[in-house]
Amino acid sequence: MITRETTRDPRRILILVCVAQFMLLVDDTIVNLALPAIGDELEFSGSGLSWVTNAYFLTFGGFLLLGGRLADAIGRRRLFAISLSAFVLASLACGLALNGETLVIARGIQGTAGAMLSPSALAILLATYKEPAARARALGVWAALTGLGAATGLLLGGALVEWTDWRWIFLINLPVGVAALLLLPRVVAPDVRREKKSPTDVIGALTATAGLLLLVYTVVETESHGWSSPRTLWSFAAVAVLLGAFAVRQRVVTDPLIPRQLLRIRSVVYADMLTLVAASGLFAMFFFLTLYMQEIQGWSAVRAGISYLPFTAAMAMGSAVGAKVLSTRLGRVPLMVGPLVGALGLFLMSRLDATSSYVGSLMPALVVLGVGLGMTFVPLMHAATGGAGEGEGGLSSALMTTSQQVGAAISIAALVTVATGRTEDLVMAGSPLATATVEGFARAFEIQAGLLALAAVLGALVAKALQCEAKRGRPRAQSEAQKVGAAA
Repeated sequence: MITRETTRDPRRILILVCVAQFMLLVDDTIVNLALPAIGDELEFSGSGLSWVTNAYFLTFGGFLLLGGRLADAIGRRRLFAISLSAFVLASLACGLALNGETLVIARGIQGTAGAMLSPSALAILLATYKEPAARARALGVWAALTGLGAATGLLLGGALVEWTDWRWIFLINLPVGVAALLLLPRVVAPDVRREKKSPTDVIGALTATAGLLLLVYTVVETESHGWSSPRTLWSFAAVAVLLGAFAVRQRVVTDPLIPRQLLRIRSVVYADMLTLVAASGLFAMFFFLTLYMQEIQGWSAVRAGISYLPFTAAMAMGSAVGAKVLSTRLGRVPLMVGPLVGALGLFLMSRLDATSSYVGSLMPALVVLGVGLGMTFVPLMHAATGGAGEGEGGLSSALMTTSQQVGAAISIAALVTVATGRTEDLVMAGSPLATATVEGFARAFEIQAGLLALAAVLGALVAKALQCEAKRGRPRAQSEAQKVGAAA
């Protein structure tokens, strides 16, 4: 029996799913400024403390693809409710943790729940906003959350640690999550029920998840095991085997985890590649710039968080521009121009030194970077999710978010190695530690600028693919769920 979805207010739906996504993005960065306090109270070792962030990062990145598939298989509203409940309970466990082991396990559950929540939230948004102009505006709000959530996490984390207790960085999720759960049945229509459910490729799901988990784990462990160590090389070889086996299975299985039609849409594939590269620049920037503000400039955690506000505002402005032009003939231009503007911002950041002023040097770099990334994300998200049928909204959003998480993990780990090596070389040559540290950060910013320049090239490929698909009629990923949706 097919149940029709009742009409709901799309603005309320947008607010609800954006609140959930915002909570996840805040959790990406809110812990960073609390790590010293957490380590002191729970008596973490130096290497053990890193797993407070890595446990979340590992499970979030590893389970996203499975989460996207589940959103399409069991229903986006149902998975949203289940995963949000799990995230709230895990946040409570984090806030009440009495030892390091409990905190790390709870953070892993948080990440797993987030991997289910994020694609289901975006799938709800995509199903709600089907008209191109309205979807562009909604995606503009969603894209603006990327920078806003990360920057707010730094600001909120610093304020809570400085004025209350580190446990509140987790407990603050409880009232927000509970309110969202209470509003969910009133705001989002029930999922469309189907008489027949297509079988889920369990083996493919397990293989892909194992490969992604091992990839992210290997990357985060390069902090203690070098990139060229036998352990790291063998781990990457195992990742290649697992993901290769997954790719082979997707070619032969009757109902693949990733529909083959979706992967034939070149604009989607290029857009996911662009997402990976762009995320490499954004999240690594937060890591290094926060260290620069606190260790070199000597700012408090609260002042460091406040200093990101111009970036947040600039990214919101850039997102508005990207959404405005998306439905015009210039809609693909930001995919090429935006990354170049962002690259300029990172290049300006690489010119910072130990005595640079905020207003004259750092703030202009943040504004330029924010505008460039904001311009890019709306048309990028549209390209990455626009080729999916209604039954693949969760999966297409999960592919995009997986690219984002993996890009962030790899870039931070790799650039930490580069920056540390540059700093050590300069210290051995006689440079003062502060000067050498800033030079290490500068090298990382230069590489990130190069990555965004590469993203501009990928943006041109996305734009060209979109143009070709528009001329011949864009292929749509057909699925049983899509057919049922059309029948309803």
